[in-house]
Amino acid sequence: MEHQQFEPVFPIDKGYLKRKKIYNNLAFLFAIAAFLIGAFPVFHIIYKAFAIGYKYLNFNFISTLPTGFPIGAEGGILNAIIGDVYLVVIASVLAIPLGIGTGLYLSLFGKKRTNYFLRLLNELMIGIPSIVWGIVGFYIFSTNAGFGFHFGFSALAGGLTLGFIMTPIVALLTEQAVNQIPASYIEGALALGATKFQAAKSVILKAALGGIFIGILLGVMNIIGQTAPLLFTNYYNTGLPTGVTGPGGAVGDMAMLIFIYIHEPSRILHYKAEAASVVLLLFIFLLDLGLRLINYLVKKFIL
Repeated sequence: MEHQQFEPVFPIDKGYLKRKKIYNNLAFLFAIAAFLIGAFPVFHIIYKAFAIGYKYLNFNFISTLPTGFPIGAEGGILNAIIGDVYLVVIASVLAIPLGIGTGLYLSLFGKKRTNYFLRLLNELMIGIPSIVWGIVGFYIFSTNAGFGFHFGFSALAGGLTLGFIMTPIVALLTEQAVNQIPASYIEGALALGATKFQAAKSVILKAALGGIFIGILLGVMNIIGQTAPLLFTNYYNTGLPTGVTGPGGAVGDMAMLIFIYIHEPSRILHYKAEAASVVLLLFIFLLDLGLRLINYLVKKFIL
């Protein structure tokens, strides 16, 4: 019995497959070239900063306060490291609950008109220049004249100002993370008798945790390099703070230290500014690893 050969319904175009493979290879090469062009300046800056300030990258540099004349010619940058911790913690205490709550409201609870207004406000807040936030923070938190909280130049005033810069970023990423969760998650929770709030708390928030952590990370990375808001609300302290408000409440921070050192005529301070840049990058890298580790542990052992 002869076997009948059937023509395929969709004949294979070998020429098309070859062209597609060529196009894919060209796109891959283009992507690699774009990455190298974009990454080269960044890695070159990091390399130059390390090459110039490497001799100051030791334990003494991160564990002692700046001394000598001009201030910082001797000693290290402990004041700036401690100050950044103060500022990030204060900003996060304000921004994380407010940002996550706003993102959840926009995704799950808000009405159409209200959401439109809040999204517009959130986008405007993201676009406000940091110098404007500094002026707002000065009149609301720092100044002792007129309306405001009268915290003075302090970590609390600076941290709260940075918190308002961080909040819309966390809110935006939280909303996007929640919107990417399948609708069946909420539908299943509601079908089992849970309220919308219970579904958000027990199901949606946990499922969106990865995206929320990314929002927190991006928010922290955005505020940790800010200098303009701190000029108006905190300025700079070469010692350790004795509080979070008042005359002893000002703190040092890495961005301001680099800004001050690089504008001094002392070559030693220039070298230390480069070394401080490397420390700041390492601080951000460790923060990234820490948040990812927390995200992993929460998902593995709590959720």
